[in-house]
Amino acid sequence: MDYMILTKETEERIKEIRQRIRRLQNWGSIASLRHLGVNAHGQVGASFVSLKELASRYTPDETVAEALWLTRQREEQILACFLLPKKINKEKFTQFMTYCLSPEIAEYIGSLVIAEHPDIREIMENWGNSSEPFLQIAALCAGARHLVLHKSDPLISQNFFKALINKEYSDKYVRLVAERYR
Repeated sequence: MDYMILTKETEERIKEIRQRIRRLQNWGSIASLRHLGVNAHGQVGASFVSLKELASRYTPDETVAEALWLTRQREEQILACFLLPKKINKEKFTQFMTYCLSPEIAEYIGSLVIAEHPDIREIMENWGNSSEPFLQIAALCAGARHLVLHKSDPLISQNFFKALINKEYSDKYVRLVAERYR
């Protein structure tokens, strides 16, 4: 999955999207991150809201989303979460997670992709029991968002989600995410 063969149209669409992302660059955000000692490499500082608005201009497209994801850039991976079709094969985004850039991106794939997936329960169970922190984060965020969006007809129970958030996690950030939903 390190490389892809793209059609000319897809390649042009990706190039256009990446140029639009660059136009959203916020040097103030980058300067703030650096001041805090956070590595800002691979980021342009575009906000989640501006990326969501940009994504709304495009139709979901698995190939475009995958190509953006493989850039391993923050903004491109966030946009990829918005551009993944709702009925994507769960093995595909499981592969994506091996290239997940940060806990922030894991949260977005959980809340934007997995939360709406028909196999959410199985994914959450597998990922929540994984030893990989990014998978655990995505599972926790998926469950929380799913229960908010589907109050009357959830595919997971409150008890299932409570068991997941009350597990003992070894990673500090995963523990913080779990605590957020308790």
